[in-house]
Amino acid sequence: MRFRYCLYSDIHAQVPQLEAVERAVAREEPDKIVVAGDLVGLGPEPEKIVQHFMERPEIDVIVGNVDLWVANKVDEKLPPKSPHQEWMFRMTRMTRERMAEAQLEWLRKRPFSMTYTPERGHDFHVFHGTPYDIGDGDAFPARLTDEQVAGKLKDYDFDVGAHGHIHGPSVRRIRKNGKVQILVCVAAVGMSWDGDPRPAYAVVDYLGDGRWEARVERVEFDPEEQARLNENCWIEHGERIAGMIRTGRFWNPDHMPH
Repeated sequence: MRFRYCLYSDIHAQVPQLEAVERAVAREEPDKIVVAGDLVGLGPEPEKIVQHFMERPEIDVIVGNVDLWVANKVDEKLPPKSPHQEWMFRMTRMTRERMAEAQLEWLRKRPFSMTYTPERGHDFHVFHGTPYDIGDGDAFPARLTDEQVAGKLKDYDFDVGAHGHIHGPSVRRIRKNGKVQILVCVAAVGMSWDGDPRPAYAVVDYLGDGRWEARVERVEFDPEEQARLNENCWIEHGERIAGMIRTGRFWNPDHMPH
């Protein structure tokens, strides 16, 4: 039995990047498409992104931490932890104001994770941040060693895990409990933080008999027009987002969010 999954995440309300990724994903001829969270926030057109996926129910969508910030009004409930989060909370409120209530309710109802089992005993688990945290309190940043990641996954026995959140695609093969566990970061569509500004997606293939393959792909994209849109739209400090779109680097490299 063969089955192909295509995954991407962290769209962050950037329409042209999503369109570029979806064209590339269509060429992969997937059996299932999964979005691993953060459809909105940090971008100018949240209502268009959410409506797009509301009209494509064949795509499975996991909720991300920023999605819940927007939909659940976290900016009204929690004090910001830092100047960066204070800015994010203001953007969260302004994002919500641009969305219809039906779109916000749809976001609230997205699951925290999904598990696919192409054959009995072989699970593929998809989540946004970690299997136990949506991303506000923990993550799998690239700086962690394989041993550190294995420690975070000690209670999880899936064959393959896929996540977003850290804005730098990768495939890790973690040796744990006598087996190799594959961990795939599928992010990001809207903006990367690993130095490569091209949007990304991942392909996970189940080959049968417990055999898996995983890869990440980058999509060619001219960022300039979308960077200018972010600079000149309603977003406060849109130049920060424009810089990330152009360079693939977090706007404040001395204070990465995770």
